[in-house]
Amino acid sequence: MDNSELMPQAGGRHMPPEELAMQALTKQLYKSRLFRGYYMERCLVEQVSGYRDVVVLQRSERELEKLLHSSAGQLQKFYQRFVPNMWVGITYGSYGSYQHKADPGQLETCIWTEINDLAFGEYWFSIKTLRFRDHEVQFKLKMVRPVEPEPIATPRRSLTLNRSSPVKAITTGEGNSSSKPDEVAEQIQLGLDDFLAVLQQWSDGVKQTVYEFMANDVNKRNILGTIRFMGLLIFSALGGAALALRFLGVFAVRFLFELSRFTHTATPIVFKLIEFLNKIVGAFFILLTMIWKDIVTRGQPQPKQQQLHLEASSRFKSIQYERSEPNRRSPRW
Repeated sequence: MDNSELMPQAGGRHMPPEELAMQALTKQLYKSRLFRGYYMERCLVEQVSGYRDVVVLQRSERELEKLLHSSAGQLQKFYQRFVPNMWVGITYGSYGSYQHKADPGQLETCIWTEINDLAFGEYWFSIKTLRFRDHEVQFKLKMVRPVEPEPIATPRRSLTLNRSSPVKAITTGEGNSSSKPDEVAEQIQLGLDDFLAVLQQWSDGVKQTVYEFMANDVNKRNILGTIRFMGLLIFSALGGAALALRFLGVFAVRFLFELSRFTHTATPIVFKLIEFLNKIVGAFFILLTMIWKDIVTRGQPQPKQQQLHLEASSRFKSIQYERSEPNRRSPRW
């Protein structure tokens, strides 16, 4: 069987596996992506010889704008080998017969697609898929719901009291004095209504912001990316903690081993040093004791018992013995 029969074809052109993988990856990247945009008009595109509808991104879709331009550049670069005149339905600013008008609520990025039975205006769109045709890459959009216009804020009336001039107060008399409390009560009621209206507008704005955040940022891709990042972070923290504990354990064991060796080796040396210092200190104190004894006993009379002993010893003469010759015997009488 010929392998060319199993390979998908696009307008008589065989599609290599890398092109199929690229198309599947691009479709998965944009599938079910919500965004806010303006359906502007329908214009003629000469590259595809047909009319396409122009959808301009709303100013809050900065992230989607960067992603679209990045994908468009990669698709153009990829199809240079297969279809050099491939047209990707993503443009910036004016293009062909379409003249883009600067608007503070719009970006300059345009998506060229095909929309049926839809009036011009602002809508929430969902990207269903991407169509890869012979000479065109088209985003298939689905309108989710129209964007309701934001209510105009009602100017708040200040709570003021009508102060009439003294002349008018004198001329009117008591007739106007009874109407002043009613006017003050009416103005107070208007102030409370304005406050409630502002509070309601603030709550509507918070709801709209939360809805836009949930629609734009909370999607499957971001949730999976967050879970993957947290998993890697926790795994890295646990791995680092395990390595740190291992290092501390090895360091503690090695430190105790070296400390025991040092203690075993240094103990005799320390004992010898202590003994040497003990001898030096003992000799020093003995020397001090002898010096102190000589200083104390110098110039003092000797004890009486010692003097008697010296006198008794002086009375006796010393006896001297003559050394006899060897082998000489005294004569017998």
